[in-house]
Amino acid sequence: MSVAVHAITKNGVALARQLAEVMPEVELFIGDQFAIEDSETGFSLPLSAHFDRQFHRYSHHICLFSVGIAARSIAPRLVDKRTDPAVVCVDERGLHAVAFCGGHRGGANVLSERVAYLLGGESVVTTASDCAQTLSADMMGAHLGWTLDPSYEKSITSVSAAIVNAKPVLICQLSGERSWWRQARPLPEHLELTEDPQRLQQEDVKAGILISDKTDLEPKLADSAELALVVWRPRSLFIGIGCDRNTPQSVIERGLAKFMADNSLAIDAIAELASIDLKADEAGIIAAANRLNRPFNTFNPQTLEKVVGVETPSETVKRCIGVSSVAEAACLHASGRSELLIPKSKFKFDGFNMTLAACRRDFPLSQSHQADKLHSSHKPMKACPNRPIKHYLYHLIVCEGGRCDVPGQTGLAHHLRTLLKQFGFARGAERIKVSRSHCLGCCRKLVPMVIYQGKSQTELSVNHALWLQKVDKLTDEQWKEVFQALVTNMPLKTLLPSQYLSEQEVAA
Repeated sequence: MSVAVHAITKNGVALARQLAEVMPEVELFIGDQFAIEDSETGFSLPLSAHFDRQFHRYSHHICLFSVGIAARSIAPRLVDKRTDPAVVCVDERGLHAVAFCGGHRGGANVLSERVAYLLGGESVVTTASDCAQTLSADMMGAHLGWTLDPSYEKSITSVSAAIVNAKPVLICQLSGERSWWRQARPLPEHLELTEDPQRLQQEDVKAGILISDKTDLEPKLADSAELALVVWRPRSLFIGIGCDRNTPQSVIERGLAKFMADNSLAIDAIAELASIDLKADEAGIIAAANRLNRPFNTFNPQTLEKVVGVETPSETVKRCIGVSSVAEAACLHASGRSELLIPKSKFKFDGFNMTLAACRRDFPLSQSHQADKLHSSHKPMKACPNRPIKHYLYHLIVCEGGRCDVPGQTGLAHHLRTLLKQFGFARGAERIKVSRSHCLGCCRKLVPMVIYQGKSQTELSVNHALWLQKVDKLTDEQWKEVFQALVTNMPLKTLLPSQYLSEQEVAA
């Protein structure tokens, strides 16, 4: 996320510098009638000329002047809400942060809440679904990393209108996390939940949302003129991959695309690529994973050989690398499943060989769903009082109590667990455990977290018993750096800006 802050008045400049102290990612643009500091960029009026140069260079803009000025300066540059930058306007006293444009897709609503929180003001959001605290068809899965299928983009307006006007909307979920409903109250009655895709084809259904990693929709469903449909692709698929040494990126991507298409799987639904650790430096797979913006994790032969659920083991592969399965075993282990979605498939192109297999991650049900099977977030567990607690390298405890209830805080622990899985810190020797607390006893800090090292560490870690604050403001990339710092015993005090660190009082 790139953020530009624009100020043209004395008070606006003061607010801009205040934001820069707590938002290290921002770049400040200050009217050149004021003294310009080293980290700032001066500009000359009129604003229209300034935005000609800067508007499309940034994904987010914070304008420290009125909505009217912003409208006259920015409106001619707005093209499409799917691609326009987010714009938040803040009054001179910092009392209100107004999501001016790009509210949902651009992220202005979220940014306005963050800016208001940092300045001690109030967020002003005018999008209908947010004001009504109901479901947003075009944002419901964004916080989970889901992708909107562009083939159904044209239906977003119709489905959104049905939601805010309390008309019946069917939500059919076939895969992915169940935690997309983030309000404290039950789902509105006009939103019906189902796991049966045939329900979408019934005549009484005029608007629907499909959550699925599959692309083989019934022709009637895909082409229906009667049904306004929005399709979300959750990150639910783990793809195991094996290949010849030095297989080019182009071959990897070609094989992956064919495998996904042959099995009617959405490529946007990939959560992770997985293989044996002999492939940890395989440039073609690494480049393909980077282009997908997905993690690539590898596991040692001893781990893969113990995996349950392999369908097509190979003695030839075992003689060569010490394990009878790579693609199948890797995706099974990475997903935590013992059953394959798609068994091993072979692909050959330009003299290079690949194998691919797929598993679907099993997500727990959420308490947020108040219907039928989608009601409880906990599965029955067998009591094992003598079984030791599962190993963890660090235990992160984050407050989600009522007094720490600020925008962005709700569901933070769940989001961190999702990130740990994506970044490879959810299992094994480097496992990091996250728990949520109703109260950590330091309410003035707002969204605090405490870090404790695990029992297996023989020396006291530099990060043991470290307290953090405002952790809801950390980006996913910053969390990745935090997790990496923990497993390498790098002091978080040298990594994080001071506003995230919370000192403890020393007893007299």
